[in-house]
Amino acid sequence: MLTNYLKIALRGFAKHKLTFLINTLGLSLGLWAAVLIGLWIKSEFEVGKGLAQSDQVYRVMEHQSYGAQIFTTTSTPGILAETMKESLSEVEKAATYSWNEEHLFVNGEKRVKLNGFFAGADYLHIMQYPFLHGNKELALTDKSHIVLTEEAAVKLFGTTDAIGESVQLISNEEEELYVVQGVLKSLGSTVSSAFEYILPYQVMFDKPYNQWLKYWGNNGPSTIVKLRAGTDGEKFSESIKDFILERNENSNVKLFAYPQSELYLHGSWKDGKLQEGRIKTVKLFAMIGFFILLIACINFMNLSTAKSQKRAKEVGVRKVSGADKSSLVYQFLSESVLITVFSGILALLLVQITLPVFNTLTGKQMVLPLGEGMFWAQFGAVILFTGLVSGSYPAFYLSATKVVSVFKNHIQGSKRVVLARKGLVLFQFILATALIVSTVVVFQQINYALKQNIGYEKDQLIMVPLEGELFGKYEIFKTQLENNPNIESVTRTTHNLLGRNSNTGGVEWEGKDPEFNALFERILVDYDYLSTMGMKLIDGEDFSRDKGSDSTQSVILNQRAFEIITQANPEVRTVIINGETRQVTGVVEDFHFQSFHQVMEPAFIILDPSYASNAFIRVKAGEMEKTLGAIQAVAEELNPVFPFTYQFMDDNYARLYQDDVRLRDLAQYFSILTILISCLGLLGLSAHVAEQKTKEIGIRKVLGASTFNILQVINREFILVVMVSILIGSGLAYWFMSDWLEGYAYRIDFEWWFIPLAAVLILGIALITVTLQSIKAVRSNPVQAIKTE
Repeated sequence: MLTNYLKIALRGFAKHKLTFLINTLGLSLGLWAAVLIGLWIKSEFEVGKGLAQSDQVYRVMEHQSYGAQIFTTTSTPGILAETMKESLSEVEKAATYSWNEEHLFVNGEKRVKLNGFFAGADYLHIMQYPFLHGNKELALTDKSHIVLTEEAAVKLFGTTDAIGESVQLISNEEEELYVVQGVLKSLGSTVSSAFEYILPYQVMFDKPYNQWLKYWGNNGPSTIVKLRAGTDGEKFSESIKDFILERNENSNVKLFAYPQSELYLHGSWKDGKLQEGRIKTVKLFAMIGFFILLIACINFMNLSTAKSQKRAKEVGVRKVSGADKSSLVYQFLSESVLITVFSGILALLLVQITLPVFNTLTGKQMVLPLGEGMFWAQFGAVILFTGLVSGSYPAFYLSATKVVSVFKNHIQGSKRVVLARKGLVLFQFILATALIVSTVVVFQQINYALKQNIGYEKDQLIMVPLEGELFGKYEIFKTQLENNPNIESVTRTTHNLLGRNSNTGGVEWEGKDPEFNALFERILVDYDYLSTMGMKLIDGEDFSRDKGSDSTQSVILNQRAFEIITQANPEVRTVIINGETRQVTGVVEDFHFQSFHQVMEPAFIILDPSYASNAFIRVKAGEMEKTLGAIQAVAEELNPVFPFTYQFMDDNYARLYQDDVRLRDLAQYFSILTILISCLGLLGLSAHVAEQKTKEIGIRKVLGASTFNILQVINREFILVVMVSILIGSGLAYWFMSDWLEGYAYRIDFEWWFIPLAAVLILGIALITVTLQSIKAVRSNPVQAIKTE
């Protein structure tokens, strides 16, 4: 029986080549998009998952209260982990670990910059990263240890088996020798922040300049714990709420614990309340993938029902011959599943070809898991689902056809079929419109963020890390660079303006409300900072070399900070910062050191370059390559051990919106794909309608109708439906995107012209698609057309 179904299906495909081609291509494009999006969603859910006992691992975090505002952070005191392990019975393991840093490692002639962090000895017992070489029990237990990833080991030693090998770390202040005690297997996409090395936290903790790590009032590193089996995570989180307050009575912190495995997708807070986080984007693309596939299925349904008249007699003959309804349903469903199988094979080929490009767009390293049984089971389920959905309506409609109706030729005029067909076209263009309008909104918002005045001039601004000898020879470096006519100015600072870096709530002033507190960003700089960065001084004066007291007595505030301290008393010009009294000598225009997702925060600038590790260089327009070469020559002469590295600040700023830009690009491409699939279906339907109206068109031509009038006959079948879909789809887009824009503190308005733009685009493409197909019918010989039936 199945063989018979297949034979009939293959004969039908050969007979209706255009329909088969459109169905196969449409479904393959839909499956292609679904597989790509499925791979991306799978990779997102893998982050932080798959490690042993990960359900017992929690990140300890803080809710910091500043008046009515609650600031949530993963930064914690440097002594929190050990104290929790000693005093809380629920904690089995606890580790402090730092932010990622890039350091230069040297092995003989090899000099390699690696990115990594410092972590306590328990860290590897908590995270359970798989070891390729070495002993987890010993790793990080001594200050001389280092753990590498297998990729880092190959870079330094040419092999992964590097246990016992020594490697030198060269920093600004000293050279340190470490022994490799562990090599981790490649972690792939299972970690949210990639790293290449782990050093003992004790090394960082014992540095003379890191004494601040020992105080409960300071935050910086992160704390991660593994709870004992059977411990209720929510109850534990509630129990540690006042853990810091009990040790620091002036604390404004409420501690809580959050599952480490959930942090990547769900870990987003606003005013102390959990938000959706990245899972919102995952849901969005899951919906896009499903809708694209659904649109492809709708095309199949439409074309199949449109061809129902030609197959009606086949159904009638088979029913007269004794075929029952169920056998006919199986026949039509087997045809749709077979087409879906062909489409699936083509889709996998497309995925394999385009996956490198998709990886570049998403920043992932995904592969098509053809060797995994689970993948084939899931893909087979999608194929079966798609085939059944695509063929369901045609199968049940055609199998229900009455024999008498077939031979009286009543099939053509079925209003139910026409309405269903138009309803499906309406639905798919509603989705297409919603995607197009949403893409326009995302595009405008990202461009708005990238092109807005951010309070400093990021163009022609270069950041160079002050590493090795360059740190101590900064004044020589600055002097030599400023002798270059293509360089306007040079400065240095502790802050890179790419997010929260160093901040404090310890700012006091006369008239301050005792109940009020605010988190001020701290920026330590050298002379020429404002001019080099292009910041505008709106009151007072810049730091001056002629005033030796600036470094100890002066502070420059941003507008937001100035507004806060003068709110109750406009005459206030003195602030106390962590016990030091300083005069407000200048106020600069607000500048963004975070993305437009966050509101403008108060910040102060102090003249103190002691730990400034970033040099900023303002370069004149033109001859950038030549100027970079000159900067590199000076840097390598003064600091021959370290390879020269630099970053353009406009590129750095764009990275703040990296996820948003990816969202914009992916939405753009999938919108184009949606329109393409929708128009494929429209092409097939318009060809069918033109074929149905062949006789009518011939008679109209004989009676003198113009080409334009005849085109109207066919176009009006679809254009009204498309116009209605634009109205509904635009309303849905407005609803969804208004919610999306709420994620930005500074955002565009939903402009009225977004909808007409999308309408013109979609209507224009639909009109061109239908018209091109209709012209064929218009150009046909009217005599032959009248003879058609």
